[in-house]
Amino acid sequence: MISRRGLKIVTLAILAGGVTALYFSPLRSYLTRENILHAVQHMRGLWYGPFVLIGAYGAGCVFAIPASVFILAAGAIWGWKLGTLYAMCGAMLGASASYFAGRFLGEGVLDHFGKMGEAVSRQVSRNGFVSLLIARLIPGPPFAVWNYAAGIARMNFGEYFLATLLGTLPAHLVFAYCADALFNGTMTEGDAVKRLAIVAAILISMIGATALLKRRLAKKGLTVNS
Repeated sequence: MISRRGLKIVTLAILAGGVTALYFSPLRSYLTRENILHAVQHMRGLWYGPFVLIGAYGAGCVFAIPASVFILAAGAIWGWKLGTLYAMCGAMLGASASYFAGRFLGEGVLDHFGKMGEAVSRQVSRNGFVSLLIARLIPGPPFAVWNYAAGIARMNFGEYFLATLLGTLPAHLVFAYCADALFNGTMTEGDAVKRLAIVAAILISMIGATALLKRRLAKKGLTVNS
């Protein structure tokens, strides 16, 4: 039987090989606007299209493909309502998979950093949910980075899942909403103004929620890096 260390090496090799194949091989040329548009048209009539999108998005999270590619495709194909639903399913599938991959591969990593590692563990256990929620709301490091980092830090999975769900939903709504408007192009001027107002409201809500969370943490004497 393969040892635990051997399994980690195999897992890491698969992840590294997948990223290399996507970003440093001819496969990268398929991630173009023209190919995405073609895929959108093709998948409109497929009953199993949502499952393809969810699976592709989930795999994309593991191999660090930009999430916006899948969200925009979902919004363009199924509209912003179903598009957001399918994209969120894919996001949570991929976030969960990469979290557990990071937890497995990063097993014991923090122990090598002594007191610093202990401090990180305490901070994650005490304030991991709010910290990750703020990190998800604010555009910054790629989606996959936080997934693996949370796993390595051994954050409670329930808190991780909820923070990811709440923190990424606004961005998914915005991207899917814009894609629906741009690709389907059936809006009147009034519809356009209405959609812009909704998108602006969502963005303002994201900024407001982040500021409120930071203020509450400051009152409690906690610090959050964003």
